[in-house]
Amino acid sequence: MPKFKKRINIENATSFKLEYRDGNGEMKEKEFTSYKSMEQFHSRQEAFLYLDFHRYAFVNEKWHRFMKLRSPFVFQEELDFINKTFTEEDESENLQTILIEDN
Repeated sequence: MPKFKKRINIENATSFKLEYRDGNGEMKEKEFTSYKSMEQFHSRQEAFLYLDFHRYAFVNEKWHRFMKLRSPFVFQEELDFINKTFTEEDESENLQTILIEDN
């Protein structure tokens, strides 16, 4: 008999966490009390050399990684992007170097 997993409901999250790299290439994380405050922080960083990586929601005493979708409809290209995002290793060091060299 298959075992059913309990669905994670983001509305039950008690806090949120954002992992990002700043202009120095240093990996940082910041915790927030609401999703709205995390998104406000993220939108203010757009003017700086800033790369966001992972978003987490603290639900049922555990951090769960999630991503914000651009649309409620998911096509194959988005599925490929989602799979790549959740399975690839952090290649940010190379990306950070490329961004700095391009400027």
